[in-house]
Amino acid sequence: MLTYHVHKVKMASGDHEVHAENCEWCPPAEHTNCVGEFDSSENAMEAARKLYPEANGCHHCMPDHYNL
Repeated sequence: MLTYHVHKVKMASGDHEVHAENCEWCPPAEHTNCVGEFDSSENAMEAARKLYPEANGCHHCMPDHYNL
């Protein structure tokens, strides 16, 4: 299981980026909300979208959930 975090600040594209715990592109903890521990990135995205409907996966650590 991995812990996932969502960026509190909207990106220029208007979305909130979601990162897995080991992502080198994840912002510092004070700029993220912990989404929780999940056994799949699909479940993490579902939970992140409850916090931020515009949540989008990081193109580095969650490419299957990254949408332009």
